Amino acid sequence: MDDDHYIPNIKNAHINTSEFEKEILDEVAKNSEIKDEALVELIYDKVFSKSAVVPVEPEDDALICRYLTPTKFIKFLHTRQIAFPIATQFDDKWECVIPEDYDLAVLRIFAKLNRSGTIWEKYVKSKASSWNISCWTELDTYFDDHLMWTVYAGGNDGIGITIRYGQLKKHLLNSAKEITQEGQLHCGRVNYKTETISLLSFNKHNIFRKEEEIRFAFQSCEPKMELISVDEIFHLFGVRISPAAEPNHAEMIRRMWLKYGGVDHRIQCPT
Repeated sequence: MDDDHYIPNIKNAHINTSEFEKEILDEVAKNSEIKDEALVELIYDKVFSKSAVVPVEPEDDALICRYLTPTKFIKFLHTRQIAFPIATQFDDKWECVIPEDYDLAVLRIFAKLNRSGTIWEKYVKSKASSWNISCWTELDTYFDDHLMWTVYAGGNDGIGITIRYGQLKKHLLNSAKEITQEGQLHCGRVNYKTETISLLSFNKHNIFRKEEEIRFAFQSCEPKMELISVDEIFHLFGVRISPAAEPNHAEMIRRMWLKYGGVDHRIQCPT
């Protein structure tokens, strides 16, 4: 046995893109004068249609959590707003990208046509910036994953805000209409499986699978962070405190939560 420490990726999608490539080349053959800008738009729309699979949703009573640093938690208490950053603001370089098999197929098409693939890469990035996303974690165990506190809440002093999935979805379906394209909100579980495809904003690399992420996403009319008020349903929220937090910190968060109108019986600090 070769001891090269290599672990093969057995979950590659291996999507057969031959028919897709033929469709595009046939389109170009019909219109050989098509400009690069029009071509990338045509290709993107075709890829998007093939990946527009509705995300799987949890039950309405599923408890979801958004991990916040102390600073962001205080801001949430003051504003009672949820932030929807644009996808390109996230650290994840794969956010809202085209599935790899289709991306490689597009690059092959451009090579066959003797055109540069740079314009395609720029277009995909620009389309990613049209997505606004709010990320949550589905909770189904007593203890949270410690990495969630470390990565997203800034450590043991971070705070999680919790709510039932159905309650937040119902509120956002109404409140996000005015700032979304065609008034459409997408929500559900993130897909981490490379052998399947979900809506572009709901695919994440398999290395993030421990996050158990739930998303609310929409395409806005302009690429900027959006803030949506949850003042009307603030009474439905709870807070979650890290079990590694010092007792005096947990007590301070409890008092602050109550001062700003939070409900006492919705405070949980697993020990």
